[in-house]
Amino acid sequence: MPTMPTMTTMTTTSPHATVAILSIGQMGAGIASLLLAHNFRVTTNVSTRSAATQSRAASAGITLLSSDTELVATADYILSIVPPKDSRATAQRIVDALAQVDRGDKAALWYLDLNAGSPSSARGLSSLFARDEEEGRVVFVDGGIIGGPPTRSPSSSSSAAAENETWAYRPGIPLSGPHSLSSAPIAGKHLASVLNTRHLNSEIGTASGLKACFAALTKGFTALALQSFTTAGEMGVLAELGEYMDVYNPGARERAERGVVGCKGKAYRWVEEMRLIGETFAMQGGFVGKANVFREIAGVYQGLAEMVEEEGGEGLESAEGVVGRLGTSLREGRGDEKERVVKEDVAL
Repeated sequence: MPTMPTMTTMTTTSPHATVAILSIGQMGAGIASLLLAHNFRVTTNVSTRSAATQSRAASAGITLLSSDTELVATADYILSIVPPKDSRATAQRIVDALAQVDRGDKAALWYLDLNAGSPSSARGLSSLFARDEEEGRVVFVDGGIIGGPPTRSPSSSSSAAAENETWAYRPGIPLSGPHSLSSAPIAGKHLASVLNTRHLNSEIGTASGLKACFAALTKGFTALALQSFTTAGEMGVLAELGEYMDVYNPGARERAERGVVGCKGKAYRWVEEMRLIGETFAMQGGFVGKANVFREIAGVYQGLAEMVEEEGGEGLESAEGVVGRLGTSLREGRGDEKERVVKEDVAL
């Protein structure tokens, strides 16, 4: 393992609590900055991360740890912020680490699963912690993150006083489960406020379901824009489509273009999320076997993710660039499939 860089100290006062974040991606780093500015100690396990990632985390003031057992032994809270496909493995890592650690007389460890999921997947994660919860070692909270990473106001610096006014934007974090974060004994009320949380009800799965419903309207719209723009481009009428949108659906083109450009590096994360949205709509909404829309939308993001992985990100700075490259990629691989669909239509 590479040598860990020295952490930059951001405050000399005693921190409110220790919050571990898994992992420090774009969202995790943004939330870490928010917590550090409000005098929380933030830790993460970097044993499998690159030296560059470790350096960035340390320079931001995050305490770098070398194992999950060390993380579990010292944390008051754990925020799981990973791709949906990794949420269960991450939870299992913490369960395994807890089995190896004696936390002594420390209060129960609060585990907040903030990953995109479904009510069913949230309940499955909760079940992993059932024994630890029964023994009073863990409190599991279902959650989700709505919006982008926190950002500071232009006038504030990294060492600014920790006031809400210094933050231009904070995502919303709905939570659910038998225990409200604000009731946690170690600065729980303050942490709940800083993270901009809202406790919905006592049911595990409600927060994940709300997040799924919200994401369906945002990421679902972007998937439709990808298909619409790509198809219009293949027919040579992408510019005309944009013109009609400006006149008859003002604002939609700009929103769609931002989504198309912004999703290219996230598409691989969204494949599983779309599947889980479909699961939510089927099981909670009652659409079992009636409208597998998001199973197909998962395929849209899968195709984009594969294109980006195979060809790289060059030339994808604009919506035209993204859908142009996607159209070419689809055209090159769709010959046999298109012929099959045409034959089926004729048979009907």
